Amino acid sequence: MDMLQTSIDGLMIGSTYALLGLSFALVFGIMRRINLAFGACLLFGASLAIYLEPILGWGAWGLFFVTIVGVALASAYVERLCFAPHSKRHGAVTAMIASFAVWMQLDEISSQLLPQRTHAFQGIEVPNLWWGEVFVRGDQLLHFVIALVSILVLYLLLYKTRLGLLIRATADSPETAHLLGARVPWLGFIIFLLAGILGGLAAFMILSADGYVTPLFGLWSTFKGLIAMIIGGVGSLTGAVIGGLILGLVETHAGAVLGAEFRDMVTFGLVFLVLIIRPGGLMGVKIYRTDSLAQERV
Repeated sequence: MDMLQTSIDGLMIGSTYALLGLSFALVFGIMRRINLAFGACLLFGASLAIYLEPILGWGAWGLFFVTIVGVALASAYVERLCFAPHSKRHGAVTAMIASFAVWMQLDEISSQLLPQRTHAFQGIEVPNLWWGEVFVRGDQLLHFVIALVSILVLYLLLYKTRLGLLIRATADSPETAHLLGARVPWLGFIIFLLAGILGGLAAFMILSADGYVTPLFGLWSTFKGLIAMIIGGVGSLTGAVIGGLILGLVETHAGAVLGAEFRDMVTFGLVFLVLIIRPGGLMGVKIYRTDSLAQERV
């Protein structure tokens, strides 16, 4: 029963990591870009929500909507300032460096919005549940459902709509998609907005479950998103979801067996092991893998 309880807790936490990994996989898998300011966008959205909450007085739902809108706006700002001017492939490094500069800028703005080091973050109150001897926190169950619905909506958008078809065509070949009439720069803006919305959802769920936010949240969420994407597979949206769930399970089981102080050590050990056995991740896109099986298929 202890293992079952720990696994359920891990899946609940892993669902939020899956959204972080999806946000990274959307930008990297489709645009071939690394957005180093991703975590700073999440911190800005949360900081803006806490700053406006006493003014608006909307409570937890206000934090929910303002966090998502704030992260989406920050993501759009990063795309317009850092990535849109360097849309060609040879500008990838320049765009990444520019996003690092914006990371520092957004962190400074967030620190001005949150003068204290630790701020309380109110969550949506949901009754806890007992299924026999298994305990499930109500807020984490709500977050799990929100994550599943978000993933389903993203799947329908990418695979059942014309916009999704254009996005997938751009991921395969931006040049061909442009020749077929796709507005590739506009699609890049939409991709950043989608990544920002998913990241905003994840930020709210993580912070409301913890009950507080600190200036280190931006760096922490960047690491978690990258790790989820790397484990699941670089460039794979499905892999990002699986990687996030695996990360949540590994963290909770490592914390239960070895203690919280060894949790991150086990996580980084898992990343190291995956990169040795299967470079590019468990479900990595073929062009990002360097193992012998991938080379044989090229």
